[in-house]
Amino acid sequence: MNHQKWLLKAVFLLLALLCAVILLPRLGKVCGLNARESVLRNDLQTMREAIDNYTADKGRPPQSLQILVDEKYLRAIPINPITRKSDWVPHHVRTGDQKSAVGIDDVHASAGEASDDGAPYSDW
Repeated sequence: MNHQKWLLKAVFLLLALLCAVILLPRLGKVCGLNARESVLRNDLQTMREAIDNYTADKGRPPQSLQILVDEKYLRAIPINPITRKSDWVPHHVRTGDQKSAVGIDDVHASAGEASDDGAPYSDW
């Protein structure tokens, strides 16, 4: 009788270990991706606020993200957590009466991959 209980416990333990080996790496990837997507959303919001604040203060949009750093609107240009590069895609606009003057009024992620909700990161 004790032998059967021990065998049942051993089988249950093996099944639990097998489930852990299969599921934990997948869970880690999902949790890691969710964290990176959260950082991406936050970084985009921070850069957009800096662009808006610069535009309100100066009366014209910044010409680059680096100007936002130079003028202390951003501490640094963040690293894209999806691509792990500083590869943001600024949206350029013509400014004022000067057709040659260009500024940025928005910024997007460069990654063309789709997020958890199916939208490409570049649409964020």
